Order: sequence, then C-alpha cells, then structure tokens
Amino acid sequence: MRFLIPALALLLVISSCNPARRAVRRGEAQNRNLPEIVVSGSDPRYTYRATTPLVWDITHTRVALSFNWLEKTADGEVWIDAHPYAQAQDTLVLDAKGMSIMAVELVAQGTATARPYVYENSKLAIALGRKYLPSEQIQVHVRYKAMPYGSGSGGSAAITDDRGLYFINTDGKVPGKPRQIWTQGETEANAHWLPTIDKPNERFTVQVELLVPDTMQTLGNGLLVRSEPAGNGLRRDVWKMDKEIQPYAVMLAIGRYAIVKDAWKDKEVSYYVEPEYERYAHKMFQHTPEMMDFFSAITGVPFPWQKYAQVVVRDYVSGAMENTSASLFGEFMNQDFRELADENNENIVSHELFHQWFGDYVTQESWSNLTVSESFANYGEQLWRNFKYGKESADELAYADKQKYLSAHRGKSPALVRFYYSDKEDMFDRISYEKGGAVLHYLHGLLGDELFYKAMKIYLTRNALTAVEATHWRLAVEEATGQDWNWFFNQFYLAGGHPNLDVKYTYDDKGQKLYAEVSVVPTDTSVRYRLPLESIVLYGGEKATVSWQLEQKKEVFIYPYRNGVKPVIVVDTRDWLPGTVKENKTMEQWLTQYNAVETYAARRAAIDAALRNIEDNSSRKIIDNALLGRSDLLKEYTLASLAEQKGNYAARWGKTVESLAEAAEPNRVRAEALRLLGRWQVYAAKEKMLAAVSDSSYRVAGAALLALNRIADDTAYSIARVLLSQPVKAEQKEAVEELVAAKGNAGDIEYFEQKAQQVYGREKLAFGYRLSSYLVAVNELSAFYRALDVLSGLGKGEEIKGYRRYITTLLINTSRSFGRNALDNAVKRNRVKRAVEELILLETDEESKKSLRKLADEVFAEKK
Repeated sequence: MRFLIPALALLLVISSCNPARRAVRRGEAQNRNLPEIVVSGSDPRYTYRATTPLVWDITHTRVALSFNWLEKTADGEVWIDAHPYAQAQDTLVLDAKGMSIMAVELVAQGTATARPYVYENSKLAIALGRKYLPSEQIQVHVRYKAMPYGSGSGGSAAITDDRGLYFINTDGKVPGKPRQIWTQGETEANAHWLPTIDKPNERFTVQVELLVPDTMQTLGNGLLVRSEPAGNGLRRDVWKMDKEIQPYAVMLAIGRYAIVKDAWKDKEVSYYVEPEYERYAHKMFQHTPEMMDFFSAITGVPFPWQKYAQVVVRDYVSGAMENTSASLFGEFMNQDFRELADENNENIVSHELFHQWFGDYVTQESWSNLTVSESFANYGEQLWRNFKYGKESADELAYADKQKYLSAHRGKSPALVRFYYSDKEDMFDRISYEKGGAVLHYLHGLLGDELFYKAMKIYLTRNALTAVEATHWRLAVEEATGQDWNWFFNQFYLAGGHPNLDVKYTYDDKGQKLYAEVSVVPTDTSVRYRLPLESIVLYGGEKATVSWQLEQKKEVFIYPYRNGVKPVIVVDTRDWLPGTVKENKTMEQWLTQYNAVETYAARRAAIDAALRNIEDNSSRKIIDNALLGRSDLLKEYTLASLAEQKGNYAARWGKTVESLAEAAEPNRVRAEALRLLGRWQVYAAKEKMLAAVSDSSYRVAGAALLALNRIADDTAYSIARVLLSQPVKAEQKEAVEELVAAKGNAGDIEYFEQKAQQVYGREKLAFGYRLSSYLVAVNELSAFYRALDVLSGLGKGEEIKGYRRYITTLLINTSRSFGRNALDNAVKRNRVKRAVEELILLETDEESKKSLRKLADEVFAEKK
C-alpha cells in the first residue's frame, strides 16, 4: 500500500465514527449455544494487539457476484473450504460486514444442508452440528447481499475509507465520468463484500466470478480462466488464483478499459487504463518488466505470480494497493506525455511491485508487524532508483524519506513493531514506511549487497506463502551473516524513537590534535544505542574513511593534524543513521566538506548550513558550487531554498539563475529557476519568462506564468485568459486558474461554471480551492453569487468521503476574508452562511457534521 498525502490534505484528514453494526438474523434453531460476540469498551491504546488466533484455516474460496449498479449493492454467493486449525470445532465464525444474509448451508458429498447461524456485530457464526477435527475438511455456502453503502464508514489519513467495495458513478449522474466498480481490502475491508476470515495471517486460493455488462472489462487475482456470454447483454468472467493469498489482497476491478499488453519472460504484464490514456500506458507504467527482472535478481526469487496487471481507478481511497498479481492505482496515474516528462510515478510503481514479494508472497502476521511489508516496499523504491538512475538518485530519495519521518516524529515515537495502538489504521504512518525504509538502508549498508540480498532470499524462501513477524526477518539476517543481530533489532524494531548525534569539534593547535566529541542523544531515553558508522577525515585534498563504533552515550575520537593541516570530519558519510546529526562546524569547514565529498547527504548538509548563514563568504561559495555543479538534484534544491530566503539575492546569483532557466537544463531545474527569478523580480528575465510560458513542459510553463505575474501582472493575466480556452494541464493549469481567480474579473465566472462540470475526484479539491480565491477577489455581486453556487455545488455532487467537508470548510474560511463594515460584504457573508448551512445538512457523517457546525458557529459569530 502506497498512500499519498495530497495538497491541502489537512482538511481531508477526516475522523469518522464507525459504531459496531448490528444486523441480526437468526437461523431456525435460535437456542443453539453459539459463541458470544463481545465488543470491548476499554481504552484501545492500552489493549495488547495479539496476532489473531488461528481457529480455522480457509483453504479455498469461490465467490460469485452480480451487481446492482444503481443501488450500489452486490448479490453474492460464496463457497468456503476450511478445516479447524489445531483443535476440533463445531462453529465457524466469519467476518461479514454490512450484509444481509439470505442462506447458510453446509455442503457435504454434493448435498447442501441449511445450518443455523447468528449474524451480529459484523460476525457470521455458523453452527456446524458437530465438532470437526483438524483433519476434516468442510465446505460452507453462504448467499448474501453486500451493502457497502448501507451505513457509515471508517478509514484513516492513509486509507480514507473502508467500504471495501466501491461503486463509482454507477448511476451515471456525473456526465463524462467513467462507471467503475473496484475493491480495496486493506486493512480488513474485503469482508464488506466477501464473507471470510479477514485477517492478515489467513491465506487461501481464490476464484472470483463476476457477472458484468459485456461492454465492460474485468480484472482479478491470477488468470482469467473463463469468459462467456450470460445473456441479456451480460458476461461472466472467472478469475482464478492458484496460490494461497491473504484476504485483504483479493481484488476485483470492473470498468471500460483499454488493456495494453506487455510481457516479462513467459508471463503476461498488462496495463488497464481508460481508453483515452491507451497510448500513454507503457510510459505511465514504464520499466515494469525491467523492474520485475531486477527485483527477481536481487531477491533470488523469480516473480512468483501467474501474471502482473496494473489498473487505474477513479476516486481511489489511497495512493495504490498491491493486490496480489493485480496492483490498483489512483487516477493520479492518468498522465499524457507532457505530464510524464515533468513527473512520473515510477516510485509508486516500484513500491507496489516490490510488495508482490514483501507483503504478498510473505505477509505480516498482524498489523503490529506491518513494517516487514511496508518498509521493504519503501526501500524497494530506493533500490530501483539506485539500479536504474544511479546512487545520487537513490540517496536523494533516501534522504527525503528519512526527513519525512523525522519531521513527523521529532521527539519520542512508537516502535516499528508495536503491539499497542488505538486502531490498526494507525500503523500506516511514517514509522512503518519511511523509518522502516531508513532502518533497512542502514542494515543494507552494514551487511553489504551480497549478504543483504542473501538475507532477503532466505526470508522469502523460508517463509513463502506464509505470515511472519519481524523476528523472521532477523533470523534470515542471522542465517545469512552467521552473526547475532538482536542488538540491531532491539534498538530499531522493538524500541521507539531514534538516535540524534551531537558532534562537537575542539581544535587543539598547541597539541596539533582534533577532538571530536560525539554524544548520542536518543529521543527515547530508555534506549541504549550501538551505532557502527563510517565517517571521512579530510586533510586538504586527502581523505580517509574511518569506522566509528558508538556504544556509549559519549565517545571522543582524536585525529592529529598533518603537516599543520587541520582535519575536517564528515560524519556518517553514507547517510546510514536513522536519526539526526548536529555539528558545530565553521562555514569554511562546511565548504571543505562540500568540495571534497560528493555524496548527496554530505553536500545537502553543507547547503543547508550555507542557507542558515547566507551572508558568510564560504556559504556563498557553497551556493555557487551547488548552482554551477553537475548535480541537477542539488541545483533544484538550492534554487527552491533560495526562494524561501527573506532577502533578494539577484545581484549575487541573478545571472546564474537566468542561465539555469535556459532550455538546456532539466524541467525541474528550469521551473525552480523561473520561480526564483519571479520571487526576486528580475525584470531582465521577462523575455525568458514570456518564452517559457508556452514551453512543452507544463511545469516550466506554469512556473514561468507565475514568475511573470510578479513583474507584469496585467500581461500574465492576459496570457492566462487566453490559455483558459486551451487544453492546459498540471502545473500550467494550476497557474492559469490561480492568476484568473486572484484577478476577480466578473467576466471570468463563465470559465469556472463550465470547468466545474469537468472536474472529478481529487482534481475537484484543488479547483475548489482556486475558486474560493475567486470568491474572495470578485467584487461584482452577481458574479459572486454565481461563483458561490458553483463552489457549494462541488460539495453537493460526487459522494466521495471527506469532499463535502472540505468544500464546506473552504466556504467557512472564505467568509473570514471579506472586509469589515461594507454592506456588500455583510450580504456576502450571509449568503455564504446559508450555503454552509445547506451543506452541513447534507453531511452524512455525524462527527463531520458536528465539527463543521462548531466551526461555522465560531466564524459567523465573529464581528465584522
């Protein structure tokens, strides 16, 4: 699972109350002694999250579904083959959420016998009539109706909804938007459409049979073994997975797709995309077969499934999902060649693919151990980058990922493996992902390629098609190396927080020695770290790698001067440490580090130091070197960072930045250079900006238009007005709409009215944000009313969780921007208030409704 945090995400993190659902239907013998199903009322933060006991083992599931597209339900039948796991059992309890159970039968020797059952609290308890031994196989048949929209839903910041089965525009009410049905099982949501034991330590083979319109295409796990007409314009497709997989990875997707074929060895690779993106599919999922080759090689395990498909769906509730043999991606993947030239999603493609080994082939046995899947998928992105694009590209991603974790958890934080949490959804965080990836990066550095890859192979082959915990990974590392690694796993997997290094340098000119005092400061003071690191000692043009073994809270390393040359230390040169490093270097020493050591992290640290001391001469030399050097990644970072500085440094770097805006530079560098020229209001660069407005790169064109607006706003607005009628996308579209909205021209309302009919999904959020800017800027009341109708209409359209709350919050906050005492503004506030009240009445989530009401009361009570 790869989750995305979209722009403006703060307003999208919706906490939803999901009370235990009670839908009871009892079988004929209601006095049977069926197990009591208890819902705990204790504080979940202090509940030990044990691995789910294995009471039954499902060996095979066959499910047949037909869909009610208008009412958003599915009629289903499931045949479950199972046996008691360890002890004799007379009751089978299945997870079944939000369903209507029609019939339950026990099938033996071709004869089906109705069995009594209790269905409550999302559990279906089936009385079997006698105790069955672990050696005895049974088959139960359940007929049901899945009603995923029958009640409220839960979710988290990472996975925003947990209905399990999603009907997208199946009533056709949104013109131009595809009609689709798809599933999202992780964490335990597939039980909304498939009665099962919906836990990560369960596995079974599966056959999914889908009755669909014959104009639609389908996708499921494994292979399409049968596709046949079913009459009345319908078709029945049968997908079969012949290896056991975990319940949350069972999937289906239905829609009008172009299926673009590729291949890896003798296995089919396919891309399911909307027809208009057929010509871009290979580029959207570029290098997939090569990734399969690479990951097969480094793990020692060839891609283990029958085929690999990737499908793009609308209104997806996260970023992407590693369903076994069939990964699912959100609509952000829909890009044309111009968009792909600026920003592809190769990291996400590699993330989901590596999950096919780590997560699917071997699965975490509990959500407490989620990191054994997500950390590897996270680190797989870095491994692929290193292979395909080189060390600096991988190092930049590793650095960025580590900073995401450190930014989110500056103090004490939970462990990678944690058995206490409020909700399983909480496990999908920067700890399980980015910190886990940083820990693997460190471990890989300590082991080296050969032993790290050997450990992965042992882990995957020893535990193939099973559920594991972090201990299994440790045992694989120990078998590969012949060494004990408890010390490493204890401090990074089982303990929380991270180590911070405080390095103080003392130069003793009299004794001709440098004293490097290294203090290890853990964010969790209960942790005692053992930290092997590699550092570099610089003597002018000479350098030597030294090993540091940090085992005490404070260590002192002594290095003599050489022929009067003072040594400079580059700490943790390979950026292994899953923590921070603080140093008291002079700017001259940072300059020495930048010039002598070419690793991304070492130079990035020097640039950051220079930006903090930008008036220093050595700092300026570091920035000179970064802007004029060979690293496009460091150029881009330096340009973006200079734009955040308070001062205007055009006199120092204006000409250099102008040269970086030239067409010979990569798009990302050019775009940042243009933004900086606008920030500094470099009028001499106006012609460059005008030329770049029509650049083939959307990113460059958008940056150029925003830069031009800084020095010639009327010209920029005129260009933006022309571009409104052209097929602009991505950053260029954002810039055009931003400028037009900020101008507040009453005549521009027609554009927003027309465009509102063509935006869907997450695009609607960004469009709504820009429209709210227009609402503030426009003075003409009739245009204001029309804009208000459009913006509030965005909140009344598509039923996507959190969207109405977001639009309502935008409207409430917009009212704060109206001026004081003016009669028109009082009228505007009253009209906005009425629109807000209408949207709050439409809100179906009670917690959201309550919080919106509270915010609205506070804002509209403010004196103006």
